[in-house]
Amino acid sequence: MALIEWDASFSVGSARMDADHQRLVALLNRLYEAWHGGESVDELGWLVDELLAYADTHFAAEEMALRAKGYPRLEKQEVDHLRLKASVIDFRNRHLGGAEPTALTEEMTQFLKGWLMEHILGEDMLYKSYFKDEA
Repeated sequence: MALIEWDASFSVGSARMDADHQRLVALLNRLYEAWHGGESVDELGWLVDELLAYADTHFAAEEMALRAKGYPRLEKQEVDHLRLKASVIDFRNRHLGGAEPTALTEEMTQFLKGWLMEHILGEDMLYKSYFKDEA
């Protein structure tokens, strides 16, 4: 069972950003399913690394697109992205440092689900009108 089911209400008006968001949701769902499936600590760590790498790619693309459009809340986006990355790195470091992987993975997936949904449905929706001709 997926942690997050993607639907059209998550669309931010940009096909590229929507595809990126769908990929982030898919990666988070994979991490959640791997945790519930009893995957190894190494596998969970690899999935966190993959999620971090893709988030970096997405954040850079999103920030570049918003900068090109003169988006007035770009700085807020950048700060949010940095905070998320720092939080995931903290989870990753605790995971590698011997923290209980089951509890840590539950904490991390719930945090990421909340952050991702709040960020997409809140902050990212504010830029939807800037992409009205690109959906």
